[in-house]
Amino acid sequence: MEDLLLVVLAVCTVLFGGLFAVMREKDKRTQAECAFLKEQLKQACKMEAAARMAGGAAHDFNNMLAGISGAAECLKGKLKKDAELVHFCDVILSGSEQASHLARQMTQLSAHRAEKPQAINLKDCLKESLSLLGHGIGKEMKIVENFGKEKLFAAIKYEDLQSLILNLGFNSRDAAAGRGKITSGLRRVCLTDDDMRQNLIPVPAGEYAEISFADDGSGISAENMTHIFEPFFTTKNDGKGTGLGLPEVYGIVLSAGGTLRVENLKKGVCFHIFLPLAEAVSVSEKKKRCSQLRAKILVADDDPLLCELAAEILKKAGCNVRTAKSAEEAEEICRKDFKPDAVMLDVVLPQGGGKAVYQKLRKKNRHLKIVFMSGSAPDDEIAEILKKDECAAFLDKPSRAAQMVETLRFLLAKA
Repeated sequence: MEDLLLVVLAVCTVLFGGLFAVMREKDKRTQAECAFLKEQLKQACKMEAAARMAGGAAHDFNNMLAGISGAAECLKGKLKKDAELVHFCDVILSGSEQASHLARQMTQLSAHRAEKPQAINLKDCLKESLSLLGHGIGKEMKIVENFGKEKLFAAIKYEDLQSLILNLGFNSRDAAAGRGKITSGLRRVCLTDDDMRQNLIPVPAGEYAEISFADDGSGISAENMTHIFEPFFTTKNDGKGTGLGLPEVYGIVLSAGGTLRVENLKKGVCFHIFLPLAEAVSVSEKKKRCSQLRAKILVADDDPLLCELAAEILKKAGCNVRTAKSAEEAEEICRKDFKPDAVMLDVVLPQGGGKAVYQKLRKKNRHLKIVFMSGSAPDDEIAEILKKDECAAFLDKPSRAAQMVETLRFLLAKA
């Protein structure tokens, strides 16, 4: 009897010991997962705060640039016969574009998408981007492509993916001191919930297109790894970098609904970009253009200079233009004898705001073409409007004359 009790006691000890070990291991995993989620939340909050700060500064900066570049374009049109003065106008425009790109990097951090872009062939875009990168990083950096035969598509702007690759490429060049190898890959992957726990941006598990970008440079220290996507963080010497390249990569991936992770290799580092797969779009569905831009346009902006410049550009394109400096004035003009074919609305307008004007005008005419203008990325409300309303579009400030005219052409060509 005593032997039987000893056996039962031994079995119970083993069972409870095993159960305790399992529970302790499960508790460790739970604690580790909680710590990881806390770190993700901390990083997300940090990026959001930086995005708000950068976006606010970029908005005012872009408004100033819009006046500079618009005036330079109008002046250039009047000085066609004077090559020297035209050259100076081009210098002003070039400087404005570079400054605008810097501001766009800051607004990209807010990760708001004005509209869902058409699906692009990732392989074609990557090949072109890597070819462009090759001219910029020098002959001592070798680029190796490792793409499969499968055609993969994702809903991301062509220029955004190109900018992503260029930023990663220049980062790799600096890490390898201008000499080394870059290997870029593309493949279809199926990510599980466990895979997602390694990534920086929470997205649902499923099939994604993975873009890998590896170099054989010096790698990233553990201390710097937690900061590389923070705006303005850089390990370069003063004057050698803005610290916006990798944050822009983060913003582009976030905007596209994707995720990413970074890992140190035995030599160098590899960025893994995961983008949601999309269906291919037929070439026949490309933007339609009307032959001439002959329309009545209302431009509403609280900056008199921008109103004047936009009116000048649109009159040259054959438009009948009226301007308004407030939401109330814009509504008053539309109530009177002027019936516009399209309205260009600054998002921030005195006495109501651009969104309020949009809602009132849309109630009266559901086919009226409306273009929102802003020096910062569209907020959630405008992004939702652009997603649902085919007669609405978004125009970044500053915009070139051709871009403004082409946006209106596209909208006016719609029924």
